[in-house]
Amino acid sequence: PGRKSGSLASRVAFHFTQNILPHADYCLDFHTGGSARYNAPQLRIMPNNSDLLELAKVFGPPFIVVSKNLNKSLRATCFNLGIPSILFEGGKSLSSDKEVVKKGVDGVTRVLTKLDMLDEKFIFEKTLTNSIIIEKSKWLRANKSGLLHVKIDCGKLVKKDEFLATITDPYGTMRYIVRAPNEGYIINVNHSPIVHQGDAIFHISTDYTSNSN
Repeated sequence: PGRKSGSLASRVAFHFTQNILPHADYCLDFHTGGSARYNAPQLRIMPNNSDLLELAKVFGPPFIVVSKNLNKSLRATCFNLGIPSILFEGGKSLSSDKEVVKKGVDGVTRVLTKLDMLDEKFIFEKTLTNSIIIEKSKWLRANKSGLLHVKIDCGKLVKKDEFLATITDPYGTMRYIVRAPNEGYIINVNHSPIVHQGDAIFHISTDYTSNSN
């Protein structure tokens, strides 16, 4: 990631990868949802890695999402260096959400407690029960362009054919109903008031299990 003579962001990535990351034993990466898309608090880990799954369970988020590492991403870079890495996502960009922040801070505190890195007065509960482990998921995309009216909360378990949203035009001549294609948890919701045909509007799990520590 990054180049020594690239853009500013590329140079920061280069120096971070070369000079800081090799000294790390673990990497915890934090993101919001992009643009107007709101993420339910979740941890992303690579598939078929029992060590990362156990670390994610210690963090204790509402959702643990199994997803492949993206090429040239921080997770992929950590993997190539042999550094265990988990990615926390929650909320949306340019927005401060106290509940999402608390999930992240509590999770970090549990991980640091597990690694014996905290003074006793800061030690926090080590586990949180009932994380939902999402093995597979998919994006629901808008079939129409127009005004998006979301009718459900992010993080909710919905049933197949449940009413999720409507897409309308400004004049009342079109009203398209968006329904859930399957039972699953909604882990990302598009909060944009206007969507175009093909825009991602919901991220829904298609294969999940409930973990109880």
